[in-house]
Amino acid sequence: MIFGVGTDLVELSRIQATYERFGDHFVDRLLMDEERVLFEKNKRPVRFLAMRFAAKEATVKAMGTGFAQGIWIRDVGVVNNEWGKPDIIWSARGQRLCTKLGIGEGHVSLTDDAGLILAFAVVMRVNQSIN
Repeated sequence: MIFGVGTDLVELSRIQATYERFGDHFVDRLLMDEERVLFEKNKRPVRFLAMRFAAKEATVKAMGTGFAQGIWIRDVGVVNNEWGKPDIIWSARGQRLCTKLGIGEGHVSLTDDAGLILAFAVVMRVNQSIN
């Protein structure tokens, strides 16, 4: 059962300006360690950062918390599975909040066109067995 949905739209130029201004400091504040590994290998770093930013925003909107209520931007992340599908991951603190809220798995879809990045996230309730 769906717990919540969230969406976010980011202008690539906004992330480009932030990256040019703050460089690695911005990257360090935005990305989880698992994402940083992918970022280092990416041929389009600004697009990568914009996609991760949008995905994180959409995910916390789906959780109903935004970046408040005990979750920070580095508590949620996105890595790609072996087929390239983006998968939501949480830090230990993020996972604790998910457990508290009754959130199980999360799903995210990302796309970009004409300088815009769109993320759509769905988080699911934890499966509960029926007695």
